[in-house]
Amino acid sequence: MNLEARLSELVSFDTQNPHGDERPLARYLATELSRVGGASVDVVEIGAHASVFARFGPAPARLLLNAHIDTVPANSGYTAPPHRLDSRDGRLYGLGAADTKGAIAAILDALAATNVAQLGRGVAVLFSGDEECGGICMRQFLADSPHARAVTHAVVCEPTSCQIGWRHRGIVAIEVRATSEGGHSSRADVLPGPIAILARAAVALDELGRRHRDTGPPGFEGLCLNVAAIHGGLAFNVIPTEAKLVVSMRPAPGADVEALLAEAERAARVAALPALIEWAVVLANPPFQTADLSAFAPLLGQGAMAPVDLAFWTEAALLAASGIDAVVFGPGNIEQAHAADEYVSRSDLELASDVFRRMLATDGR
Repeated sequence: MNLEARLSELVSFDTQNPHGDERPLARYLATELSRVGGASVDVVEIGAHASVFARFGPAPARLLLNAHIDTVPANSGYTAPPHRLDSRDGRLYGLGAADTKGAIAAILDALAATNVAQLGRGVAVLFSGDEECGGICMRQFLADSPHARAVTHAVVCEPTSCQIGWRHRGIVAIEVRATSEGGHSSRADVLPGPIAILARAAVALDELGRRHRDTGPPGFEGLCLNVAAIHGGLAFNVIPTEAKLVVSMRPAPGADVEALLAEAERAARVAALPALIEWAVVLANPPFQTADLSAFAPLLGQGAMAPVDLAFWTEAALLAASGIDAVVFGPGNIEQAHAADEYVSRSDLELASDVFRRMLATDGR
């Protein structure tokens, strides 16, 4: 099966997240990984989400190749059915072609072209689900799978135009709540107003973001602190019993996220006084930076010595936080991901397959 045929098969599976089902594709990939020589192949299903893990070579796998099998929902404006691969002018169009079914096709193509029985070291492949929403599959793999304990290095596939990504911001979401007994607006002078309380906290958090605009490594200055919403109003003559403030920030690589969160919480609580507020971190995806790029040079060639910063978050951050050094690499451009008529160029797809073949052929570690 050639690269385009592999990608066509992958795109045909509806793994939109939410509303799709990753399990049929995970089972299909398990069959394909066995066919190309997987020594052990395991499928893990979590609701409609699923992952498939395969090990190649004689030793415990220290190198992990990872790509996610889910896609975002098809954006409006597709000029052909999103689950049918369409080839035009050197481009392969279809939902997930760039993000990241093209990478899966390239990995399978490289494995099929490699005599995996002669691998000098262990290599593993993890095709994981639920990357686009909650990351439940990767988190479960890192927390519970015995296979994760042997892995020391990972290549996480995302559309980087076959460049090596080595840094990106984290993303943190916070919900702040204020309460009151509520009542008629004629009592506004004697009852606390939850929206006004949270408005003061929102201004304090916005000012904190402004104070940090020059902090951080070059290219990652600032927190990208966003006051996203205040919910809770009912009517002009009603004091609401509750309101909620939603805030996010994107810490830079190397940032002390816990310290930043503590600083933000202090600022919000002081601004809300004398009222008390509830503070909850509802999402905490860490920033990412490759620890030792030179360790990836034998696998990735000179590309590892000319890494690029990424503007988007990846699950490489979860791997790095668990002690597995990682880089981000894959065919396709992030500008096509999540857009109508998503595509990957045939040249990018072929280059990625060649790079994965070199990885599999490279001994070491």
